[in-house]
Amino acid sequence: MPKDVDAVNQYWGAFFSESYRKNKRVAWWEAGPEIYNYKNRMVSGDPAVNWVQYTLSKYFNAKLPLAQCLSLGCGAGGLERELSSSGAFQHCDAFDVSEGAIRLARERADQLGIKNITYHIADINELTLPPHSYDAVWVSQAMHHFQALEHINQQISRALKPGGLFILQDYVGPKRFQFSSRQKEVVNLCLSLLPVEYRLRMKHAVDQEMRRSRKLGSKFVQRLIDKLVNFPTARDVIAGDPSEAVRSDEIVEVLQQDFEIIEKRDWGGNILQFLLADIAGNFVDEKNEHAKAYLRMLINIEETLLQSGEFESDFAYIVARPLDAQ
Repeated sequence: MPKDVDAVNQYWGAFFSESYRKNKRVAWWEAGPEIYNYKNRMVSGDPAVNWVQYTLSKYFNAKLPLAQCLSLGCGAGGLERELSSSGAFQHCDAFDVSEGAIRLARERADQLGIKNITYHIADINELTLPPHSYDAVWVSQAMHHFQALEHINQQISRALKPGGLFILQDYVGPKRFQFSSRQKEVVNLCLSLLPVEYRLRMKHAVDQEMRRSRKLGSKFVQRLIDKLVNFPTARDVIAGDPSEAVRSDEIVEVLQQDFEIIEKRDWGGNILQFLLADIAGNFVDEKNEHAKAYLRMLINIEETLLQSGEFESDFAYIVARPLDAQ
């Protein structure tokens, strides 16, 4: 296994192992119902309808269950389990490079009695897919980890049956999270609007930093978030995960070499992703109207700046069909 692939395998195995030991609702920037509803509204137009439900209803409703689906970069298998519970397919193949993630995906599927998903360990960058085999190919939050975009798109196009669709929802923003100075400035201005109690870093974030600090011989870790959001350098990103946002800014352009985009919905993340990364758990209490008001404020700022053209969305939902299917 190449060195970078081995590093990615180990990183994501550890990530998913840790994420299943804690409450994910406070461990990710998309924590809490307000962000969930915002994302749903941006994609489906309805806060109560997520992107999976929207896709199945709009594009596949009369065809369900689909005979064969494919999920690439499946991680711990959340997407496939949701699709299976919705009666979306008779069978699904799912691939990921991380042995740890695949192990968790198989365990969770077994626990739920799901028998129609087959999980495979593979480097997606080198994957060869059987031609005309799948009714739909799904990629969720994984395309920005793929280096060989041209090869992968060609394989997906080749693997789709006539009339098949490619559904993608992913980070498509700047490579290695190297945002503009203006975007960083706005994120930090938004941080400054929050009272101190909403800038307290969640325990999992502090614990993570303590582990890193011990490796570096440091003993001091602050619980209060820095006055500035610390955006990573490209070197920082690569050191953590060599696959992270490797060609994210090219995803849409490269996709159009092999596909016609028939729907694209931008759903933001420009402010919220890094601002909420370590503090999202402070906003998940549905009874805390004060916290909800501040979170709505942040959402409104992000949405206004997107609508005004100040920023292009860092995340997108895309439905596409192969060019040769036209």
